[in-house]
Amino acid sequence: MTVIEGWEVFTEEEAINAAIDKYRKDPLTSVAYCAFAADDGRKPPEYRFWFDLFLKLEKTGSSGVA
Repeated sequence: MTVIEGWEVFTEEEAINAAIDKYRKDPLTSVAYCAFAADDGRKPPEYRFWFDLFLKLEKTGSSGVA
């Protein structure tokens, strides 16, 4: 099950905006929710995409979309 259709071709900014549109939270929380939703216990590519984006946002301290 895909959390957000099209995640494979999103830029980081598009992915963040799509996550915010879906979960209506701040960027970091919305992206984290996407990672949790994509985790089926096997860590599929979609999970890695959202989790890596979450780590990048957290590392940079980004709380907003550029």
